[in-house]
Amino acid sequence: MLPTLTYLQFHLVFSLPVVAALWYLAPRYDRLRRRRATAGIAILVAIAYLYTTPWISYMIRQGTWWYADGAVLVRALSIPLGEYLFFAIQTVVTGFALHLIGFDPTFREGDFDRAPRIAGVVAGLAMVVVGLRLVTLDPSYLYLGGLIAWVGPVVALQWAVGGGYLVRTPRVWVAATLVPAAYFWIADRIAIEMGTWQLSTELTTGVAVLGLPIEEMLFFASAGVMTVNGLVLFEWVLDWNDRRGRPTGAAADAFEPDATPDRDPEPESADPLDD
Repeated sequence: MLPTLTYLQFHLVFSLPVVAALWYLAPRYDRLRRRRATAGIAILVAIAYLYTTPWISYMIRQGTWWYADGAVLVRALSIPLGEYLFFAIQTVVTGFALHLIGFDPTFREGDFDRAPRIAGVVAGLAMVVVGLRLVTLDPSYLYLGGLIAWVGPVVALQWAVGGGYLVRTPRVWVAATLVPAAYFWIADRIAIEMGTWQLSTELTTGVAVLGLPIEEMLFFASAGVMTVNGLVLFEWVLDWNDRRGRPTGAAADAFEPDATPDRDPEPESADPLDD
């Protein structure tokens, strides 16, 4: 049995060193790209707090998971301080991982195609319906169903905005989602083994992979993909906005100076004199 860590000790061991390492390895962008990348991560951190706090608070109050005695020092809205720190840490780690993997936020023709955008909206709304239905079926689906319903609106919104872009860049956002999620899966499994937090057997399905509940795996993957897609779409929208004022194609040619300036017509040769 591993010794139990407090939530803050968990961050000192598993979270902050990763943040520091990724910050050190972060790509060196030009000034504009650096400002946009920083702004994107800051905005996503703020959204994470606003959108995640009510859901996490509800799940904790329902008893979906709890924390070891002495593992939590301060709470607000039933949420430990360490959990609030996790909102920011996971967003920052995922953002740094995304930029290390690299992505091209360039807007291209076809990114506003309706088909992938409509499909994404339908899928997101279906997730809400399915998730809420699961919650009503049995208490063991509270975490799973609540998670699916919580993620659905974000999926619908993100794909409504940039479904065309997301559907042509799946390798980037899938990789940037799964790499950080895999690390958090390992850290989460260790924390559960140490007893820092525990999940209810009555409010979860009991399905686990190598001892990690499937709900936890889906949570880290879902939070990751929402973060990644939010970041790439933020810069993609900015690129689209930049291009709106730029002339392109034939219109651009009208603003380009002619490569070969007009020449004065050569004087006609004089008619030969009559003999």
